[in-house]
Parts: sequence; C-alpha cells; structure tokens
Amino acid sequence: MKQNWAERLAAAKTEGLSRRELDLIDFISSEPHEAAFLRQSDLSVRAGVSKPVVISCFRRLGYSNYQTFLAGIQEFYAGQIDSAQAASVAFKDVTDVASLVAHALRVEATTLQTLERHLDPHQVEAVARSVIAAGTVYFYAEGSGYVPAHYLSQRLRRCGIRAFMLGGDRPHVVDDLAVLKSGDLVVSFYYTQDRLQVGDLLEYVRRAGATSVLITGTADADFYQKADYHVFVPRGQWNFKNSLAAPMAFAQILLLTVEFLGGSELREKLKKLESTRREFGSSKKEEAL
Repeated sequence: MKQNWAERLAAAKTEGLSRRELDLIDFISSEPHEAAFLRQSDLSVRAGVSKPVVISCFRRLGYSNYQTFLAGIQEFYAGQIDSAQAASVAFKDVTDVASLVAHALRVEATTLQTLERHLDPHQVEAVARSVIAAGTVYFYAEGSGYVPAHYLSQRLRRCGIRAFMLGGDRPHVVDDLAVLKSGDLVVSFYYTQDRLQVGDLLEYVRRAGATSVLITGTADADFYQKADYHVFVPRGQWNFKNSLAAPMAFAQILLLTVEFLGGSELREKLKKLESTRREFGSSKKEEAL
C-alpha cells in the first residue's frame, strides 16, 4: 500500500531528520501551495536550505526523485486549497458549461483514484469490525466532514447499531461524551474543524478507554498518532474546489463493509426494517382512507 506524505514523514522522523531537513519540512507545511510547485533550486532558496538538504530530505522520505516528491506534496495538501484559488485554476481551461462539467468529472475521478491508491482494505475491515463490536458509535465533524459523518450515523442505525452525532454545537459535545465508556467508538471526520478541539477529543476518548478513528486529508503526522485508527481520505484536488466525492465514497465503502461482515444476522435486521417500513406505510394509508 502506497504511503502518503504524513506516513512517510512520521517514519522519517522516527529514523531521524537533520535540523535543516526539519526546517525544509516546516516551510513545506506552512506554505504548501507555494512549495508544491517550486523548482528544486527555488525551494532551497525559499526554505533557506541548500540543494543537498532538499535531495537528502526527499530521499529520507522514500521518494526516488524530486518530481515524485513534489507530486506527493501536491496530492497530500490538495484538500487545503481555498475555493477562490481552485476556481481560478479550474476556469483557465473552461470555455463553456460543457467543458466545465467534463473538467469537474475528470477531477472527481482523479480524487477517487487517489483514494483507491491509499485506502488499505485491511484498515477498512479493522474499522468496520470496531463499528460492529462497539457499544455505541459516536460521530464528530464540522464543516464538510459533517455530511459523510451524518450519513453514517443514520445508516448504521438501520443495521441495528447504536450510532449518534456528537452535539449540535461545541459546548454540547462534552455533554454527549459524559457517558463515553470502554467499548465505545468515536469517529471524527477531520477537515475544517479546530485542530485543538479534535486533539482534545482524541485525548478524552483515550482516557475514557474507548476507541477512536480519525478520517482526514490533513497533513499532520503527529496528530495521526493520537487516534487508534487514522484513515487518509482526500477531499479534493489542486485544480478544482474541494469536494465530498472521496469522503462520501469512503462512508459508503465503510457501510457496505459493515453490512458484509455482519453476515446473515445483520441482513435479517435490514429485512425486518424494510418489512416494518412497509407495514408502517400501509397503516398510514388505511388511516387516510
């Protein structure tokens, strides 16, 4: 399975990076939109390091050459592009609505291909089994991550799994977590919410003895380590506005995996639910008549 930027960086930090290599990493992390498109000589100047430092750094991260190094940065930081910049890039080659639609579909397809390259089936299975085994599954998300999180919280209940969204606003998140216990699962879609808030959430989950899953396209190797499971799911590409194609695809994959692993028992629950839906509907029709 191909490693993303954060995973490569975590491994390199474990082995040890020089002070100058860390300076280069800091510049890339703070200015990814610029760093991802600079020539090697320009990157060394902007980061204040020598060209040999750039070479040693990308080799320590496991990249064979500078171009694959840049591609890794572009791919991983794609979700952080702002809408105005994305639109300006996208519209350069757009002449009418037809070309806009074609461009948008190509970008979405690329996003899903990125997800396919990075998504580990063993990891998906481990998360799905944690969902099935959990006493209660809690979902936390703000901004764009709310959509796939809410979708899963609703759909998992149809499978007979206790699932809830955490709080309608931040103060109520603490209220909802007061009953968190060992055996529960907290799933966070981390895209736009406050970093400290999510960090505190993951720490609280650990102290409570529950299990945490962090789903994100954000480049933060240290942050990844706070969760029991971290899943890299991109949110967009450099040349188009951030989308929910990959997060929603992941949500659907996770749901299908839960249903698959749940076997005949879970499928019987779904059949019973559909039967109840039909009975409920027929009783309402009789009342109307």
